[in-house]
Amino acid sequence: MQNGSLFGKLFDFSFKEFITLQIVKYLYILSMVFAAITALGTLGAGFTSMQFNFWSGLGGILMAPIVFFLLVLLARLLLEALVATFRIAENTSILVEKK
Repeated sequence: MQNGSLFGKLFDFSFKEFITLQIVKYLYILSMVFAAITALGTLGAGFTSMQFNFWSGLGGILMAPIVFFLLVLLARLLLEALVATFRIAENTSILVEKK
């Protein structure tokens, strides 16, 4: 199946084509949305706990952007490692075909 589309690669049962490089940008967007929701949850929890303990609530509020940054950084590092692995596999298969 030489179709270059995503669905063509999806139903390639010989696994000669990789779809990971095509969907990695969408996975990164999803991870950023997840990080934003988590940071907003941390922010909301900080505001909620501020009525019981001011310093605990302030800590939660100040941790929200740090949580967002660390989650996005972690997602980026993992996805870059995944992309590097698949590019190594693609380049290795190209080198094998040239022999």
